[in-house]
Amino acid sequence: MTTNCNEPWVNVFSGDAFEAEVIRGMLETNDIRCIVEDHTSVLISPYSGVGGDMRILVAPADVEVAQRLIAEGR
Repeated sequence: MTTNCNEPWVNVFSGDAFEAEVIRGMLETNDIRCIVEDHTSVLISPYSGVGGDMRILVAPADVEVAQRLIAEGR
C-alpha cells in the first residue's frame, strides 16, 4: 500500500505489551506496516505501568483492514 508520509498515522489498538506484539505480527503478516508506541508511565507509581499502555498506529489507508483483522483475531 502506498503511504503518504505527511498524513498522521491512526491508532488502531491500545493495550498491554503482549497483545500489542501479537497484533503487530498479525498486521505485518498481512503486509500492513505499523508503529508500536509505548505510552507506559511510571511517573505516578513504579507499578502503574504493569501491563502497559502500548499503542499500534497504521497509515490512514490501512485503518479499515487493520481494524477488521484485529476484530477477527480477538
